[in-house]
Amino acid sequence: MAIKTSQAINGFISADPRLTFSESGQARFYARVGINHYEPQQDGSFRKLDPTYHDLIQFGKSAEMSADRYVKGDDIVAQGYTREYTRDVNGEERTDEQFVAKRIAPDPNITDFTIDRRPAAERQAEREADRQADREVGREAEREEPDRAAQLGSPTPTTTREAEAPAMEAVGR
Repeated sequence: MAIKTSQAINGFISADPRLTFSESGQARFYARVGINHYEPQQDGSFRKLDPTYHDLIQFGKSAEMSADRYVKGDDIVAQGYTREYTRDVNGEERTDEQFVAKRIAPDPNITDFTIDRRPAAERQAEREADRQADREVGREAEREEPDRAAQLGSPTPTTTREAEAPAMEAVGR
């Protein structure tokens, strides 16, 4: 039997990703992805070229998990396929291309990470407990300092990812 293969890209998330939901409730993850390119030189070395930028999307539960995990600056490997779509831009029909990711993972050649091998149900229960604890901390902060929250102009972050976002932006690309 032949080995089934699919397209893949490796690159970096170049802008803050977004999670949106369709009218039917389906999750959609969107990220602008940069892909580095290199040109071989006669001496055997490689010269880095300017990156190209592309749209990456993902749907369903995978989209929700990616939104929880990835931020601007993360190096990734994505498996999926490329598709063209047509949209209206200033009254003109325009055809663009996007990469539809079935799976996204940290690029192991660039990113250090650990693998949590506990059963999925155990990991999910821990995430839910963490989210509940974050919500409780947020409610407690609002009770203690309602004027402070109003002065800041935004609610206390309810997830670790939101709280870490400004620090990650400083790393940038």
